[in-house]
Amino acid sequence: MKNNKNICQAGQALVEYSLILLLIAVIVTAVIILLGPQIGNTFSNMNSSLTMDETLAPQGTPADMDKFAILAEMEQRILDYFERYGKWPRSWGDYAYTDIGLDPADWAGPVDGIYWGPHGSNIGLSNKAGDNIQIYVNDLNGKTLHLLDTWNIWCVPITSQCYYHTIAPGNEVDISTLTVVVK
Repeated sequence: MKNNKNICQAGQALVEYSLILLLIAVIVTAVIILLGPQIGNTFSNMNSSLTMDETLAPQGTPADMDKFAILAEMEQRILDYFERYGKWPRSWGDYAYTDIGLDPADWAGPVDGIYWGPHGSNIGLSNKAGDNIQIYVNDLNGKTLHLLDTWNIWCVPITSQCYYHTIAPGNEVDISTLTVVVK
């Protein structure tokens, strides 16, 4: 009789363990079904951020590109960053360059006669006080404007529009007329 009771208890324990394992399997399956897409997105985002430098690798050194190719690439990098992260790149220090996959050292001086300054959702093109660079651009009426030292031509990647000195109606310029004169 005692032997029969032990067998019943052992069978009961086996059934209980099986039910516990089945319950755990059901819970794990439910969690995977419910959270699977979020987990997949997390891994995808991690992979994107790990490969960002690779996918936004420069198409050559800045010196190998003309000013219009540089502008187009910077605009695309800023838009890609926004699309990936849902926010604009940072606008201060080296982050202005590194957020969009550029080496700040490559942009410390003038490139194709222009100082390039990514600034969040915009790009500033300028010259510096005391340098031998002069920048000219035409407004939309064809009037030639001389960019004063330390002022910027601001280009807005979202609209592909550029502005003289400040982003405001009436300050639009035809960026295709941009001319750099080194004296």
